[in-house]
Amino acid sequence: MLESGYIKVLLALALTLMLMLLLAAAGQAPGDDGVGFQRVYQTEETVRQSKAQEMRRQINLHADPCTDFYEYACGHWGTEATPQLRAERRISVELQRLLEESMHRKDSGLVRQAKEFYQSCLVAEAQRSQQQVFLSEFIQQNGGFPAVPGAKWSAYNRDYNWAQIAGKLRRHYGMDILIGLRVSYNYASVQENSIYLSEPSTLIPSELCSQRRLNRLDAAYGELERLVTEQLRTWLAMGNEESARLAAEIISFELELCGGMQGLEPWDAELHLYSTNFTRKTLAELGQLYGLDLETYVTAVYEQTVFRPVYMAAPNYYRQLQRTLGTRNGTQIANYIMYRAVGALTFPLGDTPEHRPALCLDRVRQLLPRALGELYAARYALEEAKQQQLLQLYDHLKEALKHSVSAEWLEEGSRRIAQRKLSLLQLSMPSYEQPLVLKLQLERNNYWHNLRQLMEQVQLQQQKREAEENLPLPTDPVEAYETRVVYRPLQRRLEMGWALLQPPEYDERYGHAQRYGTLGVSLARPLVSAFDELHWSRGLLEHDNWDRLTAWRYHNRSECFARQVEEYLQRNETATQQLINDSAALNVAFNAYLNWLSLQAPNNDFVRLSKETLPGLNYSNTALFFLSFAQQRCQPRDREQHQLWPQPWPPLTYSARQTHSWTRLAVNGPLRNLAEFAREFHCPPGSAMHPHDKCVIY
Repeated sequence: MLESGYIKVLLALALTLMLMLLLAAAGQAPGDDGVGFQRVYQTEETVRQSKAQEMRRQINLHADPCTDFYEYACGHWGTEATPQLRAERRISVELQRLLEESMHRKDSGLVRQAKEFYQSCLVAEAQRSQQQVFLSEFIQQNGGFPAVPGAKWSAYNRDYNWAQIAGKLRRHYGMDILIGLRVSYNYASVQENSIYLSEPSTLIPSELCSQRRLNRLDAAYGELERLVTEQLRTWLAMGNEESARLAAEIISFELELCGGMQGLEPWDAELHLYSTNFTRKTLAELGQLYGLDLETYVTAVYEQTVFRPVYMAAPNYYRQLQRTLGTRNGTQIANYIMYRAVGALTFPLGDTPEHRPALCLDRVRQLLPRALGELYAARYALEEAKQQQLLQLYDHLKEALKHSVSAEWLEEGSRRIAQRKLSLLQLSMPSYEQPLVLKLQLERNNYWHNLRQLMEQVQLQQQKREAEENLPLPTDPVEAYETRVVYRPLQRRLEMGWALLQPPEYDERYGHAQRYGTLGVSLARPLVSAFDELHWSRGLLEHDNWDRLTAWRYHNRSECFARQVEEYLQRNETATQQLINDSAALNVAFNAYLNWLSLQAPNNDFVRLSKETLPGLNYSNTALFFLSFAQQRCQPRDREQHQLWPQPWPPLTYSARQTHSWTRLAVNGPLRNLAEFAREFHCPPGSAMHPHDKCVIY
């Protein structure tokens, strides 16, 4: 036995040395995030040991799991990134390398265009003259920029029409300046699309614009002014005083607009179908009601008159827009519009050769996400075995949820509706069988020429959506490289990206406890959302909403969760609904895992069951399920205590309590409602993680 173990060790060392040599030859260091791109073979034992070591490093054995399981599972989280951010960084590295590869014979026309555009972006730094020519033409063709030295603004001033200029910028470049135009499901008749007038994008981060209103005395306000001042100085060669004055004028203008915003961006088409009740009128009626030339704007966007009624999604904002424009002259309005437009096109001030690939990838992701999806899917196509594993997991989740929606607190009629609704919910993965064709004539060394063409073509494709009928497609399809899982109520499906099934985050050799505790919960969360109060309250396609008695019982049960949130943080409806969904997702995933275990028992498959634990970790398989669930939510301590904005924005504290945060509630909240967790970690009744009153809906 000792001799056999010794030989295994020698073989493992030899394999490790071989892998290191291969990596060195490829120009990669062991542990480099880029290793995920060139998948190196590892033995099952090596993979499982590596995962065990990673989990062990994060655990704080000095913490009491019955007092604060988040601290126990994540107390030694040693990286500056969350698990989600680490996965996104790895995916970005892989996408960059895919774009940098030479053209392949199998590349579609769209993929070739993406690679050509990316390469032209990389060398754009050496094309300063092309940039100046592009910006000069762009400014001249779109109403002018009064602040530009020698602009001869008086030549444009008399005929300047802000609505027409903003509409042209929306049509050709997709810019939402002053007006936010969205095209999504017409909830009066979901078989067609409709126009919605919503809030536009802003320079000021939306959180500081609506949720936490920015004040002129805030540090962030001064940082914004300094940023805009430096941009104007760089773009327009303006003097210090002049650029500072104009920057103050631009920020003040936008801060006034923020006074009417309620945080409708980013636009969520599915959410608004259920949660809002917008007014629908003709553009002429809305224009008269709000004192704005909305007809001119929409006509400029579509280059034709739109007679169909549109939805007003942000009445407070458009009243504020009318008031703000009424106190500004044409020069000030034009300066704001053109500053925002130029800012959307140029590279950021901190652009360097090291940062350029990431910036160019972001531009491709913004304009050609489908091309990146094709590339990723072609490289990381799911093997048949992995597809079967996924479908088996999804079936077990649905079976567990079917049991939950058959509970006695639901009336018989609502139970039947829920079971039918669940049976129709399918799992969908991105498909790229139907090619997308864009009419482009790209030039390898002329990024600005390419950018103009590409933005116009992308906008033409999006404008065709308004005419779609017979249940239009979602505006934000999940691509293969994404880790999102999205519930599409109208299509009766969940959409998920392939990236969720890629190592090192996912590996079937980790065992089913890990699989159900991570991927299972990720799939269960949108699955159970189909049966939350929002999606039960309105039937869009048919009569699929619950009865009044069931709705009343749901509301009573949800009050239990509201009290838990209030005890931990402060009363918050959004946090309460998220806790309800997270608790249900954890319950469903755990019960699905138990169902899987029960199917293995009759076969007495000891080898398979022995792989449900990890080597060197003294935890049972069910304890590993709970640990893997918690460690998916780990965050660095500074991020955990605050909802951080990108620097230099100041932090916003979520909770006044030092040891309480939404991050901890997202882990501790669902677990403390699960009796099996308390039993696994021997938590005494009445402890923080084993309260006497447990909340449950599904």
